[in-house]
Amino acid sequence: MESVEKLEGFEGQVRIVIPPLIIKENIKDQQFNSFYLTDIGYYPKAKNHYCDRPNGCAEHILLHCVGGSGVVKIDKKEYLLEANEFILIPANIPHFYHANINMPWTIYWMHFYGSHTSLIIGEIYKKVQNEHNKLTFEGEMVNIFNRYCRLLQKGYSKEIVKYISMSLPNFFSGYLFPDLFKNIDNTDTDVVDKSISFLQDNIGNRIGLKEIADNSNLSVSHFSKLFRNRTGYSPIEYLNHLKIQKACYQLQFTEKRVSIISFELGFDDQYYFSRLFKEHMGVSPVHYRDSVKTNNKKVH
Repeated sequence: MESVEKLEGFEGQVRIVIPPLIIKENIKDQQFNSFYLTDIGYYPKAKNHYCDRPNGCAEHILLHCVGGSGVVKIDKKEYLLEANEFILIPANIPHFYHANINMPWTIYWMHFYGSHTSLIIGEIYKKVQNEHNKLTFEGEMVNIFNRYCRLLQKGYSKEIVKYISMSLPNFFSGYLFPDLFKNIDNTDTDVVDKSISFLQDNIGNRIGLKEIADNSNLSVSHFSKLFRNRTGYSPIEYLNHLKIQKACYQLQFTEKRVSIISFELGFDDQYYFSRLFKEHMGVSPVHYRDSVKTNNKKVH
């Protein structure tokens, strides 16, 4: 059977897209807009992975290979990307890349942008151009990357997106000063963290504010104030963010009808779900699914 080139959809992959609504809500905040993520993920043994962007991408792209190999062409220069090597593709530069047919790469990747990215990006890109781009993706570097994924899978609270934005320069300093990179991982948890876990566990249930507060043994008023102060959103708003995140995944990687997805996420009214989805993502669920398929075809 003939192989099919594809942009995504690999077994075991992680792919998180921050909704345009969240970026729009935070873009005026200097703590956010100096350095921020738009997409992040992990593709293991990405057979037939292929991407061609003749007009470049609006964001900078980092690819870090930890197994296998592939080819990346930036403007007119071609690079072989092998295990324990990274490459950075500056925004708006024509490029394409594809995994090795026989030994497809395993890559960690992210799309990012911001008003203060140019200096760091320029320095890292020089290392790529000079072929000083060998770096084992391990220790604190992989811990931070995985922490970003875990946090974003919890939702898009202002606390989370600001933390990631403010810590991204530290993450990229690992590419410039790898010998100075230290392990500073912190696994503290508190009431809000446990509440978010409760929301994730009940993402398909019809739960109200009192049930969420009761799980923390706090009054509704005290819990709501505590949650909003930490996340910037009410518990119900936050739950809706998680539901939309789950809906995006279902629309992209399953053929379930919108009505089924809506029901499984705890919505009695499919039309309310569709309005909420459009408010977050800028398009209806049907158009979101169609756009993903169209974008994949364009990339090919």
